[in-house]
Amino acid sequence: YAVHCTPQAYTRSKAMDKGRLIGVLIGFLIAIPVYIRLLCRVFTVGFGVFKVKERKPPACLQDPQFGVHKYMKVNGIKIHYVEAGEENKPLMVFVHGFPEFWFTWRYQLNYFKKNYRVVALDNRGYNDSDKPAGIENYHIKNLIDDVKALVEGLGVNKFTLVGHDWGGAICWTFAALYPELLDNLIICNCPHTLSLRDQRQRGWEQKLKSWYVVFFQCPMLPELFAMSEDMQNLENMLTDSGLKSGSEEMEAYKYAFRKFETWKGGMNYYRCAASKKSVDFWQDKNIQEKIRLIKVRTLEIFGTGDKYLAVAGAKGSSAYVEDHTLELLEGVSHWVQQEAPDRVNMIMEQFLKIAK
Repeated sequence: YAVHCTPQAYTRSKAMDKGRLIGVLIGFLIAIPVYIRLLCRVFTVGFGVFKVKERKPPACLQDPQFGVHKYMKVNGIKIHYVEAGEENKPLMVFVHGFPEFWFTWRYQLNYFKKNYRVVALDNRGYNDSDKPAGIENYHIKNLIDDVKALVEGLGVNKFTLVGHDWGGAICWTFAALYPELLDNLIICNCPHTLSLRDQRQRGWEQKLKSWYVVFFQCPMLPELFAMSEDMQNLENMLTDSGLKSGSEEMEAYKYAFRKFETWKGGMNYYRCAASKKSVDFWQDKNIQEKIRLIKVRTLEIFGTGDKYLAVAGAKGSSAYVEDHTLELLEGVSHWVQQEAPDRVNMIMEQFLKIAK
């Protein structure tokens, strides 16, 4: 996924569709304070503001307690994943969000490996997985089919699926389209797709919290902003999860996001979501019928201190799920599985025991 820093790299061979064009224009307007801040920093410290420190992989990324690093060719791309536990145990698959990678599930991998075969993947576009060029390659159908193909490659036909943030959106959609493949669905800090839509329509709270989604429609600037001053914005975000500046874990994140193309891959999820192809997908009557009622037994865990998603969205998810359990963790941030791993693991374990 060689990066070409031109606007053309963000469009298809055809003209940019209307939804994307509107998003880009609004994104540029919203980003005016970002331009000003970056220009001030450039005048102060020069173009070194965009310099990212060279890093070697921290030891924690190879810690055997989290599992073994593996690769599989799925859906036309190479996916990297970490696997632990015995192969004859029930499978549990973890899907991360933005800006994350498999490491966000380290506490869950270590905890559940005793009773499950646990697998945490790097989504396409992230870390050691392939980063295909073209916004259309990050369509939601491709994302869920990556998970499906990975599980098929593992030789399993029924499993528990766990997702956080964008990974939660992938998992909600997977459960809608492939319910027969799931025993359980567990979602961390990501309301059901339609509940999130409801919140955006009903008031300003979720609209304001989602400002960055429009900003990400801009070409190049969001990536440069994310990488500026050695990824200080990434550090600021992850501080909410309990990670300390300069810690090995924080360095692991900065190592995983050290390249422009990784940021571009993650932001292409948001860009594709605003494309005509995505709009057409969600307007398909068959898809609408399936997403309107999730038939898989579902646990939703939500930290109420989330800066990006409103609590009301989590509460509203129950309207779209046949069997829905909601656990609110008061004051816990968006990064719930990292900030409160013991509580999250306990809630997950209790939910899974009831299923048995």
